[in-house]
Amino acid sequence: MGRKLWVAGLLAAAVPHSLAANEFGPSEQSAHRRGPEIFNAVHNSMRQWGSSLHHNGMSFFVATVPEGVLFHHGNQRPESPTDPDWLAYEIEHAEHFAHGRRRRGPPGRGPPGRGPPGPDGPSGFYDGEMPDDGQHVIAEHDKQDEEETHGYLHVYKTTRPLKFLYVDGMGGGKTNMGTLDSQDYLLRGLDSTAIQKQTEEHEKGKGHHAKRAPGGPMDEQQRAIDLCKLCKEWDLQGVVRMEAGFEIIKCDFSDGLEQIQALQRPDDEGDRGGGGMLGDMFDGIEYVRGLSERYDGIGSTRTIIDYSSMVSAFFFPVNLTNPDPTRPDLPRLSSTTDAELLAMKEYLANVIAQRRGEEGRTIDWQDVSDLVVSRYADRLKYMVESAESIEQLAHEISFLLNVFIDYSADDTNSASAIGRCTDFYLGSVVPVTEADHMILTGFKAVSREICTSLFRVRNLLILDPAPDVKSLTASKSALRALMDTLNWTRFKRCSRCAIDEVCLIPMWPMGFVEDYDSPRCTNGSDTRKRESYWRRDRPGGGKGRGPPPRG
Repeated sequence: MGRKLWVAGLLAAAVPHSLAANEFGPSEQSAHRRGPEIFNAVHNSMRQWGSSLHHNGMSFFVATVPEGVLFHHGNQRPESPTDPDWLAYEIEHAEHFAHGRRRRGPPGRGPPGRGPPGPDGPSGFYDGEMPDDGQHVIAEHDKQDEEETHGYLHVYKTTRPLKFLYVDGMGGGKTNMGTLDSQDYLLRGLDSTAIQKQTEEHEKGKGHHAKRAPGGPMDEQQRAIDLCKLCKEWDLQGVVRMEAGFEIIKCDFSDGLEQIQALQRPDDEGDRGGGGMLGDMFDGIEYVRGLSERYDGIGSTRTIIDYSSMVSAFFFPVNLTNPDPTRPDLPRLSSTTDAELLAMKEYLANVIAQRRGEEGRTIDWQDVSDLVVSRYADRLKYMVESAESIEQLAHEISFLLNVFIDYSADDTNSASAIGRCTDFYLGSVVPVTEADHMILTGFKAVSREICTSLFRVRNLLILDPAPDVKSLTASKSALRALMDTLNWTRFKRCSRCAIDEVCLIPMWPMGFVEDYDSPRCTNGSDTRKRESYWRRDRPGGGKGRGPPPRG
């Protein structure tokens, strides 16, 4: 069945008559218009750096974790969880939940991601107050009135290939900024008005001994239950997400996992080997150092993304405008209609059913994106920020474009030269699935924009017989506009940091506004007071208290 006929048939069954079936579905027009967003979604997938800066993920992929991959889990008992719970990719991520405690009421914690050092941790990463996520482990053993517990760090190994749904962006970030849109609005089908009300009720009960209302961004327990119910329908083992570290919501620990060890951790006595303030301060930089090792990828053999299974809101003709006018760079699903969300969810279900049995990738689109970014990113940044003369700029432009020009013919600025440039990294790609066609369209739009802009600058600096200061200014302006359109997160990477420093960006729940705008090298010792990146849009924290009702 043709792609358009299949989509029309699906929508006719799934979407109310108010949404014309023959007018809604993945379209190459949408993919072309949102080419940079599609390119970045692929390029950033399973990468801590790009997913942190483009934190409002709008895409889904089928992900396979091969046999023999190690994962980690921290809790207060040596036995494995018997209900849905969280697995961390990194040891440091899980260790922060492997601390004993003596307290009244259920020991509060969330998935590996409530973060590294607590309120006493180094202010170089936090603003002095950890977000109170109000999350709780789902397992029955944590529902105790009062008990002294010890922390345990568990290590698991996969015993067979496991299939997951990868939610891109910072899907583990409990914010009202849009990090949870694809899970709450699309996968769970929640109403934004109800989410907002639940969030406000939750915030009213923030006191140390107050009873918290469930719901909103912080209700990870119910979110995990809902997502696992959906995963069971789709024959998946859970959901892969990212916050300050990658994690898996594993629906059943007895399915495909072998416990390698569960070792008791030092009690929180405040010594250098345990938890407490000294332990937290020592671990803070090490935790962030561990995260920085995953800036460029989680590891090619740890999780395999099937890019040919990609389903993205960027493929569809939907309104992704952010209701917060100060953040037009962050897409939102808050203005997408219920009918459109239902149609996209049904489309995703069908794609998962088709791709779940695939053993590997059809096309490694991320590899293609890497070739493009590595060729152009640093050179574009150099030309815009550092090159000071016509000669310097002309040299870089010639280096980038000479490979596409046939100097034996009148080809120095022809459409054929631009065409060669556009197709250079894409010509050998043969799309198989509908996702491949959408991705190819988006990638071509990006590649053509790059090539057209570079040849335009070549006209100004090389073909013009007498380029002047105006030519230089116009060239830099064109290149700066190109960088803004591409919005590659590599443009924000720090220069080389000292051996005891890491390049810091906001990763929920840590980070500051200035780190998003201009990431910095740090060792965590800076004690200046700065504005939390995430707190400015927290409920009760000022602007961005949640999206308006969808309609």
